[in-house]
Amino acid sequence: MTIYESLTAYCSSDAYPFHMPGHKRRAAFLCDPSSIDITEIDGFDNLHHADGILKEAQERAARLYGSQETHFLVNGSTSGVLAAIGACTRPGDCILMARNSHRSAYNAAALNRLTTLYLYPQAYGSGMVSGPIDPESVEAALNRNKDIRAVFLTSPTYDGMVSDIAKIARIAHNHRIPLIVDEAHGAHFGMHPIFPESSVRLGADLVIHSLHKTLPALTQTALIHVNGPLVNPGRLQRLLSVYQTSSPSYVLMASIDQCIHLLSTRGNELFEAYARRLSRFYRETKLANLKLPGTDDPSRILICPAPRNHPDSFTAMQLYGTLRERFHLQPEMVTPSYVLMLSSVCDDEDGFSRLTHALRAIDREAGAVSAPAVTIPLPDPLPEPSHTSPPSETDHPADTGCTISQALDSDTEAIAFSKAENRISAEFLTMYPPGIPLLVPGEIITAGLIRRILTLKEKGYTLTGTEDHTLRMIRVIL
Repeated sequence: MTIYESLTAYCSSDAYPFHMPGHKRRAAFLCDPSSIDITEIDGFDNLHHADGILKEAQERAARLYGSQETHFLVNGSTSGVLAAIGACTRPGDCILMARNSHRSAYNAAALNRLTTLYLYPQAYGSGMVSGPIDPESVEAALNRNKDIRAVFLTSPTYDGMVSDIAKIARIAHNHRIPLIVDEAHGAHFGMHPIFPESSVRLGADLVIHSLHKTLPALTQTALIHVNGPLVNPGRLQRLLSVYQTSSPSYVLMASIDQCIHLLSTRGNELFEAYARRLSRFYRETKLANLKLPGTDDPSRILICPAPRNHPDSFTAMQLYGTLRERFHLQPEMVTPSYVLMLSSVCDDEDGFSRLTHALRAIDREAGAVSAPAVTIPLPDPLPEPSHTSPPSETDHPADTGCTISQALDSDTEAIAFSKAENRISAEFLTMYPPGIPLLVPGEIITAGLIRRILTLKEKGYTLTGTEDHTLRMIRVIL
């Protein structure tokens, strides 16, 4: 069966997408790709030297989000992250970045031969998800190290946790350092009061948005917003042309512009209706055993099974399988602690109703005692720590003095992963989703990290990045 045939069969089934992309396959929000797929012919401008219809479209996006200027990204947020870090640093510089960043940020650090200093997220609940970055830790790091040239954060996280961007921006600017925010999962922020404000309006210098993650736009569509005098716009523009294709898709650019136009003309109406649907879902989904812990972004629906000591409890993996196979609801992600369902402005009443029905049925069968439902945005207490949370300082306690690029360029040997304690990794090891490396080249492999990763492997989670896909072996520095 071809890819097209497989996609057609799946998308014509009754499977409901509680996952990306945010358009949820609703044709009314999308353009017909085959009818508008062209190249840079006369009258249609050039993304890498925009002075016509593409320039006007990017200006419309800037007005909607309130940025100084906005650029279309057709290679996803990854291209925006690569260009942003490159624009704010020079080879050999030092960058202060959150350790729960997407792998693209580490690739940018490697490409630019940067030294990375890490900020570790605050603990949240019992550690099931990584929390925000503490502004005081940013201040302390900038005071300790005068070589830092940029600060890079992810907010919101995959789970919907938001850092105090306004305060962190003020701290960075006091040091005359730009703040880059990977807000890929927050393109809908600022569209309604139930969602946090966008980092664009909170003082960040560069903000990257994935439209396709939470809004009605095709996969790979994204934006990068520029504010303030700390970013060289010419350097950013040059790097965008490096990290993006020289033949940008007009289908994707049209999808971006169509999404911006929809939000500009009907955004208030659509998001008001979406907020009502979300609020009704949380209010009416009364559960006794399963829990719906809230984070800062109520569009991200986290579902936790009962504690392990409950005799009838589901594991998160069993919950994921039940939602998919029995109720034909496809989640975005499963971790050892919870299942993540992504909702968007394009989810309809039927989708939320099906999810409520499924959770009530699973909850009844679990047979626990009554407990109150969650309301937006108050979180329930969170359960056990998750093996998929980003590594903490205790995972990598020693500074090897080896940058990511140095580790990638070093002579290496392949050894048994189970025997790699205290060796320096020469490879990435990442769980997808969420795409945050559990192990980065140049980091020491600890016994605790080995146990954690082998547990994930045994439970069937997908780990990528190593040369040996079975993870029996790993490359380490000689």
